[in-house]
Amino acid sequence: MDAMETLISTGINIHEATKLNNELSRLQATLPKARFLINRGEWGMFKNADLKTLLSQLKDTTYDAEDLLRESDDQALRQKMEDVDRSWAGQLLSSSLNLAKTLIRGSKTRIKEAQEKLDKAVADLEGALNSVGLSIEAVQHMPETSSVIGVPQVFGRDKERDLVIEKLGVCSMIGRDNQRDHVIELLGVPLITWVSTARAKWKREAATVTGTKSASSKTKKLKGESSRAPRLDEAKCIGNVSVLPIFGIGGVGKTTLAQFIYNDPRVQAHFGNRRVWVCVSDLFNKRRITKEIIESFTRKEYKSLFSLEALQVELMEQMGRQKFLLVLDDIWPNANDDWESFYAPFKNGPKGSMILVTTRSQNVADFVATNNCKPIQLEGLDRDIFWEFFSKCAFGEERPESCPQLQDIGQSIASRLCGSPLAAKTIGRLLNMKLTMQHWESVQNSELWELPHRENEILPALQLSYLYLPQELKRCFAFCCMFPKDYSFERDEIVDIWVAEGFVASGGSTRLEDMGIRYLDDLRSRFLFQTDPKYPYQNRYVMHDLIHDMAQSVSVDECLLMQDLSSRNERRMLHAVRHISVEVDDESMKSGMRGIQDLNKLHSLRFGIKLNFEITWFNQLSNILYLNLKGCKLVKLPESMGELNSLRYLDISGSGVQELPKKFWCLYSLQVVDASRSSLKAISPDVIKLINLRRLALPMGCSPKLPEISRLGNLSHLRNLKRFTVGTGDGRKIGELRSMNQLSETLTISSICNVWNEEEAVEASLVEKRYLQKLVLQWRNKGTREVKSSENGVLEALRPPPRIEQLDIQGFGGDIFSPRWFRTESLLTLTTLYLLHCDVLKNLSIPSFPSLKQLWLLANIRLKTVAIIGDSTGGERMQHASSSSSSSSSNGTACLRGLTYIKVYRCEDLQNLDRCLSPEYLPSIESIEIHSSSDLGLSMPVDSFVGFKYLQDLKISHCKLVCPQGMVLPPSLRRLSIVCGRKVDFPACLQSLTSLNVLHLSSCDGMESIPLGTNLQVKCLLLERCSELSSIGGSHVLSSMRFVNISICPKMHEVEQPFKKCLLTNEEKKEMLKFTDHFYGYNIADF
Repeated sequence: MDAMETLISTGINIHEATKLNNELSRLQATLPKARFLINRGEWGMFKNADLKTLLSQLKDTTYDAEDLLRESDDQALRQKMEDVDRSWAGQLLSSSLNLAKTLIRGSKTRIKEAQEKLDKAVADLEGALNSVGLSIEAVQHMPETSSVIGVPQVFGRDKERDLVIEKLGVCSMIGRDNQRDHVIELLGVPLITWVSTARAKWKREAATVTGTKSASSKTKKLKGESSRAPRLDEAKCIGNVSVLPIFGIGGVGKTTLAQFIYNDPRVQAHFGNRRVWVCVSDLFNKRRITKEIIESFTRKEYKSLFSLEALQVELMEQMGRQKFLLVLDDIWPNANDDWESFYAPFKNGPKGSMILVTTRSQNVADFVATNNCKPIQLEGLDRDIFWEFFSKCAFGEERPESCPQLQDIGQSIASRLCGSPLAAKTIGRLLNMKLTMQHWESVQNSELWELPHRENEILPALQLSYLYLPQELKRCFAFCCMFPKDYSFERDEIVDIWVAEGFVASGGSTRLEDMGIRYLDDLRSRFLFQTDPKYPYQNRYVMHDLIHDMAQSVSVDECLLMQDLSSRNERRMLHAVRHISVEVDDESMKSGMRGIQDLNKLHSLRFGIKLNFEITWFNQLSNILYLNLKGCKLVKLPESMGELNSLRYLDISGSGVQELPKKFWCLYSLQVVDASRSSLKAISPDVIKLINLRRLALPMGCSPKLPEISRLGNLSHLRNLKRFTVGTGDGRKIGELRSMNQLSETLTISSICNVWNEEEAVEASLVEKRYLQKLVLQWRNKGTREVKSSENGVLEALRPPPRIEQLDIQGFGGDIFSPRWFRTESLLTLTTLYLLHCDVLKNLSIPSFPSLKQLWLLANIRLKTVAIIGDSTGGERMQHASSSSSSSSSNGTACLRGLTYIKVYRCEDLQNLDRCLSPEYLPSIESIEIHSSSDLGLSMPVDSFVGFKYLQDLKISHCKLVCPQGMVLPPSLRRLSIVCGRKVDFPACLQSLTSLNVLHLSSCDGMESIPLGTNLQVKCLLLERCSELSSIGGSHVLSSMRFVNISICPKMHEVEQPFKKCLLTNEEKKEMLKFTDHFYGYNIADF
C-alpha cells in the first residue's frame, strides 16, 4: 500500500488538516487578550471575591489552552525528528498516520472545548470588570527612561550594569549605628575606638543599613505598637547561651541590621569562625535548624543523623568550649511550641555564646529572650529621616523642591509606609518611573490603601509595586514564590527556568536569555530582588521575606510551597496549581504523594529535599516543563522519564544518577540539562537529537567525552560547549561549528592540525559567534619543529568574532603570524593575548590594541623579535618585524597604552625587546616577568625602566641579563625577584625603592651587599645561593620583617643559616611564594 492509499484509508484529507490548523491558530490568537484581561483583573482581585474567582478561572483556562498549543508544537517536532532518516514516502506515511492518531485521540474535540472555555472565561471576566467600573489603562511596560536597550546587543557592560543597579539602592547610613553598637555590646563584644580612616573604610565595605538618626532621637511610634508586654516567665533561668531578640514590623530592617552586626569586624574578631546564620522563616523545623547549625560548625554534611535526639547530642559535642554567635533570622509565632526543646542543648553551651533572633512578633521576642536580655524593638524611621530617604528613592536626581505638587503627593504616600525602608525603596522606585501628576495620583488614590489589613502592615504598598509591573515581569516574579524563603537565585539558572516556562517574550534578534536578564535587572531595580549577602561577589539574588509573602499572595492558585502536609495545604485546590516545590522529608513525602500524582496540569516540580525513594508516576506529569531533582539519591531515573514530551528543564545536579533512560534522548524539547556534580558516567551519542538544547552541564568525568561526539552541529542553540575537538571523519570536521552561533563565554577548538586548508577552516564561521568572550585555537598540544605553511591560511580563515576579549593561540605551526584580522579595528575589545608553543614563529608584531591588558608569550622557542607597531597591512607588518632590531623610535601612537602585564617564558632565541619593553611602548605596565630567555643574551632597555611609573612587580629569572652601572629602578616597585642575575649593581638598583615590600634574590653571583634598613624597608626577604653576599646591614634589620628565608649564602655571617621567620597568614604566604616561584617547591607549613 503506497502513501496515498494510506491517506485515503485513514480518512484524512487536506480540508480536515487545514481546518485543524485554523482552529489552533484561532486559539493562539485568543491568548493575548486573555493575558491582557488577567493583567487588568489583578487590579481588582484584592477587593472583590467574585472577581478573584473569575480571574482564577481565566488563568486556569489560559494555562490549559497554552498546554494544548504546546502539545501540538511538541508533537510536530517529534514527527520532524522521527522523519529525518525516512524516505519521502515513509515520511508521508508516518505523518498521516500520526495525524490520524491525533484526531482519533480527540485533539479536534479538545481544541474546540478549550476554545469554548477560554471564550467564556474571557467574556465572564470582561463583563465583571465592566460592571464594577474597573477601567485600568494599559500599563507602560518600561519606565520612560527605558530599560529596553535600543541596540541589538550590549557587550562587556555586566560590571557597570550591576554597579548602577546596586547604586539604585545605595543610601547613606541613616542612623542605625547606635542600635548596632548597642546590640554588639549586648553580645559581649568590647567596643573599641577606631581611627576615623579605619572606620570610614569599614563603613564603605559594610552592607548599607537604614535606621534612626540616633538613639536619643525621638523616634516615630508605630500605629498600634504597644509598650513591652509582661514577660511570660520573668523567672526564666539563664543558660550559658543568652538569647537576644530583635523585633519589629516586616520590612523595617531587622534582617539587614542582623547582617550588619554579623559581619561587623569586631564581631568577627570576637567570635572568630564560630558564627552561624540560619534562616528559620514561617516553618520552625527543629531537626532542620539543628542540622544546619551542626553542619556550619563542622563544615560538612550530616547524612546519617535522622532523629532530633541524635542531632542534639551531636550539637552538644560540636559546641565544645569555644563561644559562638548564632543568628536565627525571621522566627514566627509557631516557634513558641517547640522553642524549649530546641533550646535545651544550648543551656550548657559555652559561656559567652549568644543567639540573636529576629522576629516580627513581640510575643515570640518575649518568649525566647533569656532574662538577662531585654528584647530590642526596631521601629520605623523618624519622619524627617524617612522623608529624606523616600524622596531620594522617588525623585532620583531631581530635587523635590522643583516639583512642589509631586512633593505634597509624595509626603501623603510616605505617611502610609510606616517608616519602612523596604516600602520606601519599592514605592519610591515605582513613583520614579514617571515624574508626572497622573502617575503619582494613581498610586496615591489606589483602593489598595483602603483594604483591610493589619496595623503597621506595608503589604498594600508592596502589592502596588506588583500591580504596576509589566505583564511579562509579573509571571516571572510570581513564579519565584514556589522557592522557599531566603532561597539564593543564581542569575543564569532562574533566567533559564523562565525561558523554559515560556515567560520570556522574543525580542527579535536578541537572545531569550538576554531578554530574561533584562527582566531580572528590571525586577532588581524595583527592589523585588536584592543581592544575596552570602554571595556578594556572585550573580546571586534573594527575595526579602515580605516580598516573598507578597508574591505568594498574588499567585495563591498557581504556586505551592509544600513545607508540610498539614491541613492548610490539603485544603488547597491542588489540581489547579501549576508550580510546586516540595520541602517535606522522604517519609512524609511517601504518604503525601497521592495528592501530587494527579497533577497532570503541573508545569513545575521541584524537590528541595534529597529524594531517596523510587518514582513511578513521572508519566502522569504530561505537561511538566521544569523538573528539579537536585541532590536526589536515585542511581537511575525511571524509564517513564522518556514520556515527558513537554519537559524543557531537568536538574539532576549533585545527584547519584549514573545513567539516563534510553528514551531520554527522545525528549526533543529539552532546553537545559544540568547534571553537574552528579554521578553520570557517560553521555550518549544521541545527545545530538536534543536540537533545542541551550545549556548542557556535565560532571567532570563526563565532560571530556562530549567534544568527540559526531554531528554536534545539530545543537545549534547550545551556549556552553567548552571544547570542540576537530576530527577527520564525517560529523567531526570543523564545519560542525558553522551554525553554533549561540556559543558563549569560552570555546577551545583543539586538533586544528586536522584542518587541511583555508576553505575548510572558513566553514567554522567563527566571526559569527558574537557571544564568545574567550577563544582558544589549539593546533596541537606541543609545538612542531617543521614549518606548516598551510596553517598560515587556516589561521587567516579562523577570524575571531570582533568583540572577543581573550585570544589564545597554541601549537601553531605557521611561520607567519600576520592574518588580516590581526589589527586594531578588528579586535577592539581584546584584553588578553596568549601565544604558546608557536615553535617556528620567528618575528611577532603586535598592533596597538587599545584594550589589551595582558600579553603572554610562552615557549615560543624560535621567536627572535617582538615589536609593538601601528596598525598596518600584513606586508607592512612583516617589514616592521624584520627591521625591529635596528629601529629604536616610535611614532607616538604605536604603543599598548592599556597593557598592565607581560610575561615572556622560555623564548630561547629571543634576542631583542627594545621595541617592546620600554615606557614609550608600555606606559601603563604594572607587572613584568621574563623567564629563561636567550642563551646569547637578551637585549632589554633596562636603563629606561625607571620610566615605568606604575610598575609594581618585576621578575627576571635565568636570563643573561647585564645591568649597566648606576641603573635605577622605578620607586613604584613593590615586589622584585631576580634569579641568576649576573653583574648587577644592586646597591644602586635598590636605593630608590622606598615602596618595596618583597625582595627575592637567588644565584646573583655579583652581589656583595644589600642596603637594608636605610631607604629599603622590605617586609618579605628571600635570599638564596648568593655566593658573594656578605652583608645585609646587620641582623637587626630582620626584626621588623614579616617573612625571612636566607639560605646557602656562604660569605654572610650576620645570621645563622638557614634563617626562617614567618608572620604571614596562609593566604599571604601562598601569594608571596607564588610570586617568587616557590609555591610548588615548598610546603607552606615549612615557613
